[in-house]
Amino acid sequence: MRNRAGRTLAVVSALAAVLVLAFSASPAAAIDIIEAQSETADAGWQAGTCQLDPLNQCSPARPDLFFTQAAGHPPTGFTQIIVKHGPPGETPVGDLKTVRVDLPVGLSVNPQATPWCKLEAGQSPTTCPPTSQVGTSAISASAVSVIGLPLGTRVDLPPVPVYNIEPLNGEPARFGFEVAGTQVFLEAGVAWQSDYHEFFTIKVAKIELPIGPLGALAEVKLLENRLVFFGTTGQPLSGAFLTTPSTCFDPAAAPFAHTYSTYLRADSYQEVAPQFPIGGQELEAPLPKGVKSTGCDKVPFSPSVATVGGTTKTDSPDAPTIEVGVPYEPAAEIANSNVRTARVTTPRGLGLNPSAAPGLKACTDKQFGKGTTAPVACPAGSAIGTVSIQTPVLPPDSLSGNVYLGQQLSRDPTSGKEYRVFIDAEAPRFGQSVRVGGEVSADPATGQLTTKVEEAPQLPFTSVKVKFDGTKGVLTSPPTCGPNQTTGQMTPWSGTADAKPADQGFTLTAAPAGGPCAKTMAGRPFSPSFEAKPGTTKAAKYTDFRTQIVRTDGQQELKGVDITLPPGATAKLKGVPYCKPADLKEAAGSSAAAEAKKSSCPEKSLIGTASVRAGSGPSPLQIAGKVFLSGPYKGAPLSLAVVTPAAAGPFDLGTVAVRVALFVEPESARIHPVSDPIPDVFGGAKLSIRSVRVDINRKTFARNGTNCRASATAGVLRGGGADPTKPALFSSFPVSTPFQATKCKPLKFRPKLKLRLFGQTERAQHPKLRAILRARGKDADIRRASVALPHALFLDQASLATICTRVQFAANQCPKRSVYGYARATSPLLGKPLKGPVYLRSSNNPLPDLVAHLKGQVTIDVVGKIDSFQGGIRTTFNHVPDVPVSKFTMVLPGGKGGLLVASRDLCQAPVEALVRLKAHNGRKRNSRPVLRTPCSQKPSAAPKRSRQK
Repeated sequence: MRNRAGRTLAVVSALAAVLVLAFSASPAAAIDIIEAQSETADAGWQAGTCQLDPLNQCSPARPDLFFTQAAGHPPTGFTQIIVKHGPPGETPVGDLKTVRVDLPVGLSVNPQATPWCKLEAGQSPTTCPPTSQVGTSAISASAVSVIGLPLGTRVDLPPVPVYNIEPLNGEPARFGFEVAGTQVFLEAGVAWQSDYHEFFTIKVAKIELPIGPLGALAEVKLLENRLVFFGTTGQPLSGAFLTTPSTCFDPAAAPFAHTYSTYLRADSYQEVAPQFPIGGQELEAPLPKGVKSTGCDKVPFSPSVATVGGTTKTDSPDAPTIEVGVPYEPAAEIANSNVRTARVTTPRGLGLNPSAAPGLKACTDKQFGKGTTAPVACPAGSAIGTVSIQTPVLPPDSLSGNVYLGQQLSRDPTSGKEYRVFIDAEAPRFGQSVRVGGEVSADPATGQLTTKVEEAPQLPFTSVKVKFDGTKGVLTSPPTCGPNQTTGQMTPWSGTADAKPADQGFTLTAAPAGGPCAKTMAGRPFSPSFEAKPGTTKAAKYTDFRTQIVRTDGQQELKGVDITLPPGATAKLKGVPYCKPADLKEAAGSSAAAEAKKSSCPEKSLIGTASVRAGSGPSPLQIAGKVFLSGPYKGAPLSLAVVTPAAAGPFDLGTVAVRVALFVEPESARIHPVSDPIPDVFGGAKLSIRSVRVDINRKTFARNGTNCRASATAGVLRGGGADPTKPALFSSFPVSTPFQATKCKPLKFRPKLKLRLFGQTERAQHPKLRAILRARGKDADIRRASVALPHALFLDQASLATICTRVQFAANQCPKRSVYGYARATSPLLGKPLKGPVYLRSSNNPLPDLVAHLKGQVTIDVVGKIDSFQGGIRTTFNHVPDVPVSKFTMVLPGGKGGLLVASRDLCQAPVEALVRLKAHNGRKRNSRPVLRTPCSQKPSAAPKRSRQK
């Protein structure tokens, strides 16, 4: 049997937590030193793993001898090289110079299987102990100019042991043997810049042998080499030397035709590749036809995931340690499959912490250098943790390094491109650099994080442990004691099912400020501080208005605001355009940078600023926003749009637009703001809002009322309760900020009311009545108005056939026949007058109420109680809103169906009304104005009597 040149198996030094890069082979060159591939025992280049290798018979000609069990330990692994040769005899065409063998992806060698042979400088491998032997090498040579032997005479040397040599610094493994006094070393490597396949390089030395009749040393040329490794050799605690790939792809299928091939690259002293292996001869040794990997259903796969919290406190900056493990059983006949895809979902509530953002930098793909041999150049500010990797093919704690924050590529938190991590584990001693790119998707509603690594290389690891930097606090701990469980979704290369061992979870013990932690979400406290007040208390003055809410760590999320402002707290809407829905839609889709540069809402609609402090820990992130006036929203006539560009450190999460519906109570005109649910997660980041401050500071916008009665801004704040994603489970916390205006008394009060009759003024006729009330802008606002008509006018009971019920009125479904007039009100606060019908509405009093239903930018109902007074009728408006009205007009039509009827001819003598007005500051103004009539003769002037208090 001819001796054949062999192959060795290089060491694995990385873990299966990195992405597989496509193997890129150099194009075939002109160098032609090794015989072409064939499917015979004499193939010039062949390689494989064998279940049997009797007399070196495992070759492409004997496919039945190949080992096919996936993730198994083949008894032998071999390579064979035959140098091209020809007459005379077997004369090689050249002198082989360098050989590189690239193994199939996933074929793993374990140099820890045997003890290393530690060679001193110049020491021969023949001194290595037998326990370090891992194979044999057999060489055949060709005589060159040997006296007494024909040229090209074949010389077969006996096999020599191959030893596991202690690698030099920068090498993952080294194997060596000695033949005829010449030392030969196989320098191992791992293609970590591509797909992490293993390779080895041999620098072929010239060999001299004592041959020929005279037994003198003579130079020979390498003709063949067969290298055989003992795949099942190994120590009880270290495992077998060889492990096949844990895949079962079919090489007959086009996508996998080269998956299990072993490649050879070579050059010669006659044809040198200056950039070897680039430019060297390239040959492929595929599996023989019909041979394929089998038994994937027998390959075990039971990975584990676990998280250990870095703090004992809830809702606090956290630096957890996350570990992914794969069992390693050294004595197992079949190894656990390598991980193909890893998805690790951390406990809900363990989310991104905005507080850390200002101190962070991002690392670009170019700086990280994945797929290159360039040193990692990520900025120091992008380092957010450390990584430690344990692999059975390297000594413990050989691989360690940093975890970096990757550059943002998307604003979609579910894409995995918004948050990215780069993992770099270095083993300088063994010349290895494992570079992993991980995508982190964040649930947009809960902020729960899932880190995904896809198409990881087929390399064994027992543990990947990532520990976040405690000084940066990029994460916030969960809000409850726990147990807080981590889940994993692992996909093996073998395709077998994940056994999914359950994570026990970690528990927390304390609240951020001390004391026990909350056991349930609903059990968390919620008592934020609240303040809402104007910049000045002076009555009738324009002022800014500030609202501030402060929440401490450990409390429920701030989810909403539902408050009512003090009576008289109003705003001047005149001249302020709305930020339209289309503008807000544009804002919500804008990047933070674009929105900060130019607001989507028109600047003329700007009425204030907002400031949000977010994140757990002592230094929350502060974000500035703007407040715009917007139009109708969710049944409210007006709304606020709080638009906040969410830029934080290296992240641009987009723009947060929160609407606050401004309901206006129709009878009191009190403003009732109700916010949309405030997001506690935005862009996938857990906001942990610590404070919200809104300043309405547009000049001549917010205005105090004219009453000095004690009041308050009061209502409730909504907390996250049992589930911050479900409004039905929100909690409520009552809040109140006292307010009492000052300097009300100095305000004057000089309104004027004019009454006029039109049309039919004869007895038993129905005249038309018009009332015009004028007030001065600087005066106190009217609180109460009573108008008693003379007994010459009374209510026509026959006209009260149709009354609008309160239910109909509330549903805005009053019958048309319940309309008995119309009214119009002009206010300096509004750009257009309010106007609408005057209804008779059912009441608890004997007579129905007279209600002016005024509509415009807002809707106001002015309700008057009708009763009898001194033989006539009186209408009293007891609760006029504390808002300035410059002119109010009410008209009650006459004629058929008119509400009023004359008891005598109103042209015979003047009639007067009794008017009593009271201001919100307590001043009064009473008068007896004469009702003007359309009579041809002028009635004698009646004395005007009025008084102010």
